[in-house]
Amino acid sequence: MATSIFISEDKLKSSSTINGNVDAELLKPYLKVAQDLHLHPVLGTDLYNAIQDGIQNTSLTSAETTLLNDYIADALVQWTLFEALPFLSYKIMNADIVRKAGENSQSASKDEITFLRDITRNTAEFYTKRMVDYLSNNSGDYPEYSTNSGADIS
Repeated sequence: MATSIFISEDKLKSSSTINGNVDAELLKPYLKVAQDLHLHPVLGTDLYNAIQDGIQNTSLTSAETTLLNDYIADALVQWTLFEALPFLSYKIMNADIVRKAGENSQSASKDEITFLRDITRNTAEFYTKRMVDYLSNNSGDYPEYSTNSGADIS
């Protein structure tokens, strides 16, 4: 199954400090990484796959739409920013890894990036906990949340 990304580029940029002129192609890998590393383990395989199927087939239930728009999206924005921060100013070329900087800008130091990641991680963890609390309090609307077995992520 092809992976569906749970949020749009517009949602990512409008809900974070990522500038609108950042190329979406630079962000896509971090959206997938954020989904795989930070959402899949929280949602579990069955619910994660149900959300993906609903997106791919435009068949999300009302409950899944609420979960996606009001809880998953906020967490995913922050986790994507967290994953992308160290790499947004670097480009891997054939012979080297280069750091890009604009004409009138100064590159952030490693300590500054670490500081920003710490803040972003705290925000992402808040939204993730909020999502888990919502799922726990509304478990009847999301039966897939507790049906994982075997090699599935629970």
